[in-house]
Amino acid sequence: MDEDKEYEELVRILEPFRNMRIESGPVTLTEEYLRMVEEVESAPENQSGADKTSVEVVFRQSREHFAAARRSR
Repeated sequence: MDEDKEYEELVRILEPFRNMRIESGPVTLTEEYLRMVEEVESAPENQSGADKTSVEVVFRQSREHFAAARRSR
């Protein structure tokens, strides 16, 4: 199936869901979740002024990896 036909088939399948409304009221954060966020935020590597060089290295490596990726058929 070529890409245009795949796209058209996908649009046809999804059409009934196009105008569907899903209620998504407010999200309640549990005490456990808030404690975990506080723990992560208080870690030394997440403090203002901490060396974030490793983050940039991972971002660069990820960009290079996905730029070189090829779809297998």
